[in-house]
Amino acid sequence: MRAVGIAGTGTMGSGIAISFARSGWEVLIYDVSKENVALSLDSISKEFQREVEKHRIRPEDAQASIARIHPRTELSDFSEVHLVVEAITENLDDKKALFSKLDRICRPEVPITSNTSSLSIGAIANVCSGKERVAGLHFFNPAHKMKLVEVVTTDFNSEAVVQELSQSVRQLGKTPVVTRDTPGFVVNRCARHYYLEPLRFLAERVGGVEEIDFAFESANFPMGPFRLLDLVGVDVNFLVSKSIYEQFFHEPRFRPVLLQQKMVESGLLGRKTGSGFYNYTEKTPRAALKIERRNSLVSESFREMARKISAKLDATSPLNDTQHLVLAQTVSMIVNEAHFMLEQGIASAEDIDLAMKLGTNFPKGPLELADTVGRYLIAEFLQILRRAYGDAYRPSLLLSY
Repeated sequence: MRAVGIAGTGTMGSGIAISFARSGWEVLIYDVSKENVALSLDSISKEFQREVEKHRIRPEDAQASIARIHPRTELSDFSEVHLVVEAITENLDDKKALFSKLDRICRPEVPITSNTSSLSIGAIANVCSGKERVAGLHFFNPAHKMKLVEVVTTDFNSEAVVQELSQSVRQLGKTPVVTRDTPGFVVNRCARHYYLEPLRFLAERVGGVEEIDFAFESANFPMGPFRLLDLVGVDVNFLVSKSIYEQFFHEPRFRPVLLQQKMVESGLLGRKTGSGFYNYTEKTPRAALKIERRNSLVSESFREMARKISAKLDATSPLNDTQHLVLAQTVSMIVNEAHFMLEQGIASAEDIDLAMKLGTNFPKGPLELADTVGRYLIAEFLQILRRAYGDAYRPSLLLSY
């Protein structure tokens, strides 16, 4: 019987434990705190009970899955597992310290993986003598429901390790997408612009919260950027944005927006605090941020180009000029990022599209969007933005040639 060791008992660790247990793996779930382990086991049991009540799993299968999860407070118990998934707090020093211990405890052939969403796998691997077995297995929240897992590779990994990890993901009933170690990997790197561009529109007072969200939802995106920010947590998203920006040596296109920092400082973190971009104290959430609108200072020809791009996204409702602009600018930057990743050999076009559709529920992948809208139109639009706002909007060469 194959066994997995999961280090970390938070939301992600618990969700990952559920995924492995119901797929027949023995699961050792570890935390130094007995209380944390007990809380995790309790939340796991409650989740299985909900699945039983919704008739998604038989009671006997739920009980069998729970029986396969074993609490541990000694890391040395991982000496006999076949795979390790680390899911502790998103702190590089803490992860390095844990991996250094795991490297000594685990058998040499056992892959040791991190569930980090944005930190460098190479930096984590650097503390291990067996660098070739250290990789990323990035699950998405909720881990027991989301189908995508990013298999994050470094220059040290052998093809055999990558194939073993991909096969383990498939055994969970999930879809592996192989990506090279890059800040944010595929989904968090490419989707950064889904937040940053709308945030810039809001911060510059040319669009409102509900107005911008409506534009994206009309264009078949499952949730507008501000509703999604509130769901994820304004603070969590901001930390990931800062991490990616810093790892890219302050690349302009990843520059965070001051408005988000101010919201974090004010405790406006989204659903978990009752207020973020929306106020959740009422039955129907309303925009919590009120802005004094100003007109967008762009030419009519530029507005017309934005309308052309936006029109190709098949919005289900009529949109105003601001909504056309924010849709066109955001989608163009998402498409642009995907082409930068292709340039750099981060992942294949097919895997980029698949990752974005499974990881974000976008209606189309960014390369499919490029085909729909037209690469030259997007490149021309970005060049105009670049002339106005600088290199943050520099188009990938693959868009122009």
